[in-house]
Amino acid sequence: MKRCALALLGLLALPAAAAAQDRPLLANEPPPERLPDHRWAVTPYLGVRVPFNTGNQVIFLENGDQFRFSSERGGSGMIGLNVERQLRGPVSLVVGGAYSGREQDVLTVVALDSSVTQFELDGPAMWFAKAGVTVRLPDPIPDNRRFHPSAFVTVAPTLMWLDWASVDGAPDDFNRSSHHLGLNLGIDAVTRLGTTSGWALSLGLEDFITFWDTDALLVRDRVVGETVTGEPVSIDYDYSSSNIIALRLGVSYRFR
Repeated sequence: MKRCALALLGLLALPAAAAAQDRPLLANEPPPERLPDHRWAVTPYLGVRVPFNTGNQVIFLENGDQFRFSSERGGSGMIGLNVERQLRGPVSLVVGGAYSGREQDVLTVVALDSSVTQFELDGPAMWFAKAGVTVRLPDPIPDNRRFHPSAFVTVAPTLMWLDWASVDGAPDDFNRSSHHLGLNLGIDAVTRLGTTSGWALSLGLEDFITFWDTDALLVRDRVVGETVTGEPVSIDYDYSSSNIIALRLGVSYRFR
């Protein structure tokens, strides 16, 4: 009887032992919800450009008086498109473009006596173009997460240009667009939509580090300074770069 009982217990234990042996192998297999590798990815998106400050300008009058100007650039909506092409392993080439509309800017003027005056001005539309690389970070193994987003990091040189609205009667240079070089740093979380389609949801945060060409800004800023002060001015910039932060949400189609 004891031998029969032991044999029965052994038979009952066999499935559990087999499952215990198979569990590590199954745990190392990627879950079907995880984003698979794809050679191409096309991602249109909508986003928001966060307000930012460009820094200070020191305005000098001919009599030696000084003013300090600073501009708060208003935030705006953004629309864009990224296209990725896998190069090797987790590394892909990415090219993209984006447009962000015009909003009101706030110009703050601080005089020598520390008095503060603020003006609202029409801000520029902003266009962004980039070309660089994006790297997919390793997914955890085993992947026991409830959700299975994959993380991507992007580094890309950029070209940004300011598109000002035309002002009647202003000098031609006042209405002229200006171009500025920069560096785009971004991170994306991409999660698969379903387990069989090539569609995925992409949530991204990116920083356009813009290096301002102050010579291109000078003509327009000089006109603004002379309008505010009523006298000819010269300008000294105490900044050379700004961080333009954007949040975006897109739907990606990924395919071989």
